[in-house]
Amino acid sequence: MSGYVVSQLIEMGEPQVVGTSGELAAVPAISAPFESMTARAVMLPLATNPRAKMDRFTHGFVKVFAQQGSGTVLGGVVVAPRASELVYPLTVAVQNHLSVDQLSSTFTIYPSMSGSIAEAARRLHRAAGQPSG
Repeated sequence: MSGYVVSQLIEMGEPQVVGTSGELAAVPAISAPFESMTARAVMLPLATNPRAKMDRFTHGFVKVFAQQGSGTVLGGVVVAPRASELVYPLTVAVQNHLSVDQLSSTFTIYPSMSGSIAEAARRLHRAAGQPSG
């Protein structure tokens, strides 16, 4: 395919991955007027995740964005080994307009890397109704 320009249609809410020695995966917001929304975000370093500690993953993070007030999951970013696998619950949440309450109330295995996504959602649950500032 050398010499050809290949373009890919990127849909809102469709996960995207950059494969490096630590992957970067993101789910963009599905709602078009994202810039006009008031959003909250929580970022958790992988160093706080028990499974990451067991696997000696010391770099990376999980970041979840939610709409203030409703708590609807707007998107997320995962920078971690196997981030392409971790981004799945965020993709489901964005495409189905789930709230951080719904995302955090789903059980995760302990210890697991996906526990960081659930923990970020729990922290957004507590912050969702608070004004930013």
